[in-house]
Amino acid sequence: MRRGGGWARRVATGLVLAGLVGGCSTGAPPAAVPDTPSTSEPAVPSTRPADPEPAAASSPPTTATAAVTEPAEVEAEPPAPEPVVEEPEEAVEPEAAQPEGEPVTADPAVPVEPDAEPEVEMVPEETEPVVEESPATATSDTPEPEDPVATPVPTGRIIEFPHGENLITIPGTVGPGDRQAYVIEAVADIRYTFTLGAPTGVWLDAGLGEDVSGLPGERPRRAALVLPANMTWLLEVVSTAEEPADFEITATVRSLDRGPVPPGPVVYLTFDDGPHPVHTTEVLDVLRRYGVRATFFVVGAMVQRFPHLLNRVLLEGHTVANHTWNHENLAKLSGEAIDRTLERTQDILGANATACMRPPYGALDDLVRQRSEERGLDVIMWSASANDWLDLTAEMIAERIVAGSVDGGIILMHDGGGDRSRTVQGLDIALQQLSGQGIRFEPICAR
Repeated sequence: MRRGGGWARRVATGLVLAGLVGGCSTGAPPAAVPDTPSTSEPAVPSTRPADPEPAAASSPPTTATAAVTEPAEVEAEPPAPEPVVEEPEEAVEPEAAQPEGEPVTADPAVPVEPDAEPEVEMVPEETEPVVEESPATATSDTPEPEDPVATPVPTGRIIEFPHGENLITIPGTVGPGDRQAYVIEAVADIRYTFTLGAPTGVWLDAGLGEDVSGLPGERPRRAALVLPANMTWLLEVVSTAEEPADFEITATVRSLDRGPVPPGPVVYLTFDDGPHPVHTTEVLDVLRRYGVRATFFVVGAMVQRFPHLLNRVLLEGHTVANHTWNHENLAKLSGEAIDRTLERTQDILGANATACMRPPYGALDDLVRQRSEERGLDVIMWSASANDWLDLTAEMIAERIVAGSVDGGIILMHDGGGDRSRTVQGLDIALQQLSGQGIRFEPICAR
């Protein structure tokens, strides 16, 4: 009896379990419910409804039905939840893609749409900044029309030549990285020349300059132009130096139309054999004191040694010309040697060279003249000499300069090649005597 009763209890218990299992098997069809849990993330199940087709794992419900008839399979039921657990794992894949799908919640149907829909995302994002930028663009565009208005009207210090004067000097100071602007109301058919005296790192910016030059390896220090019509010209002194720099512009103006010329004789002062570190500086000081311009016939080797002196000669409105490389006696050289010394000197002068040459010692023959003309150089001699290489006093030198100061006179002096201190003194005495006589002193070799 105990066996029968025990068996009966086990059978009853099995039936109860079978009933419970039967209830679970009837709940298996809601295995579609694993799709519903993803409703907590609505976009995810909707994007991949087809993936649950492996939810043809609706076959597990069939196994659940079998479990009703055979309670022994009740222990095999637990695998049924496993597909349910696997399905959320499959749902994790859409979750990884969800960042692309989240904004696409409006179109859950086809997984390809997320590729097109990011474009939809970009459009509003781009449209919004466009709306924001358009006012900014409008504001940035508004000042642009103002700039062209300011550009044609340059601002700066106006350079004017007083009546009857063709040479002026303009001092100034420019800070590091700054520009000092000057405005010239240029007249047609007039040659304007501006030469800058300044330390390294300060140079000229001349937008309309037809002739802009400087010493080798340096920024432009000289600008000249002739305009076909009256117009405003902007000239700027630019500084790339690290400290504020003082500068001086020497400005000259010369008429090209051969119109009215101020009355009075024109005299040409010339200096040979420089530049010299002492005497060239002294000569320049005297010339500047009297507002006189001259021509310096320079030796190429001396220019190579003292380029800063050549720079000052140019900056103060004087011109330079060829006096050979080593002060050779050209009459004793071959044609090839003449070519070399003349060409080498022209090369070191560069754009500052003029088309003039003076032979040292006045040694001139047919070959020297021929070779000079082939180089495009005019031979310039002299009409009067200060004889300053002789043992003369300063007063005697001054007398010779005054005597030679006739209209068209070309006076020979020296700023190098020996002690020229008495030349400097004689020049000062002569120019003091000649002041107020209406004599114009001009360079014989013009650029």
